[in-house]
Amino acid sequence: MKEIRLLLASLLIACFVWAMHTFTLTYSATVPCSLRVITRLKGYAPAATAKETLLLHGKATGFYLLKARGTGRRPLSLDLSVDARHFRPVEGEDDTFVLPVQEVRDKLNEELGERFEIDFIETEQLTFTFTPQSYAKVPVEAVLDLSFRPQYMQVGQVRLKPDSVLVYGSVKELQRLTQVRTRSISRTMLDQSLQGYVALESVGGLRIDEEQVWYDVEVDRYVENTMTLPVTATGVPAGCSLMLLPSQVEITFRAPFRPRGGRIVAEDLALVVDYPAFAGAGSTKVIPQLVTDRDIYSWRIRPEMIDCILVESR
Repeated sequence: MKEIRLLLASLLIACFVWAMHTFTLTYSATVPCSLRVITRLKGYAPAATAKETLLLHGKATGFYLLKARGTGRRPLSLDLSVDARHFRPVEGEDDTFVLPVQEVRDKLNEELGERFEIDFIETEQLTFTFTPQSYAKVPVEAVLDLSFRPQYMQVGQVRLKPDSVLVYGSVKELQRLTQVRTRSISRTMLDQSLQGYVALESVGGLRIDEEQVWYDVEVDRYVENTMTLPVTATGVPAGCSLMLLPSQVEITFRAPFRPRGGRIVAEDLALVVDYPAFAGAGSTKVIPQLVTDRDIYSWRIRPEMIDCILVESR
């Protein structure tokens, strides 16, 4: 009896070793897959599952094939991120798109990794029906927390790419949304331009089609100067004159620091009041405009506004 038990135990061990060895070998087989895609089709929910079964023929170990094929009743589930450009709308079928499978073969290889080596794909194309969603295109606002070294400043507005994004959600929530903000872009003692990517702040209950945007903040060295300039009027109709009080103002401006660029003098700048703009403003107080062909980053005048009195010639 003892010998029989030993014989049975030996047979079981042998069968186990044989099975382990067998399942570690590589085999060729066709694996059925259920493909779920994640994409960014404008106006639709991001995910959809193919109507057809994706058939992949390739090589894998017996262990993987056993897991992938299971009992044969359910296909292997795959999730794949696919660029929206690969989807073509199906004529005559609303919200339905076709995906040529060969165009995403590299993506499938990345998803399967070393577990399954694709020899060829038996399925030529897959069909997906996406759920329509309400959406709105809203601008992106950059949140800046920047400080600069002495004599350095931000030049112009921060540039964003993209500068607007699609936001999906209920119509009521979208109507209240006016912008999407970035995470804080925070730097100290800047003395050169700043570029990079920044994440967008999430909006509760809504889906944004971008996770981050590229930003570009131009920083340059400047010189500051103050001088007194006369204010002149342009576009005044015949038979009239425009009295400007005061007729001279103090202007303080910042210009690029260019050691060899030439110093800006009073003759390079002009402060003017445009009569048509004054006539349409409905007020006697106006802000003169700076006219120059020199690079000026920012400027301010004192006083900030001047009085204009229209005098008609008799």
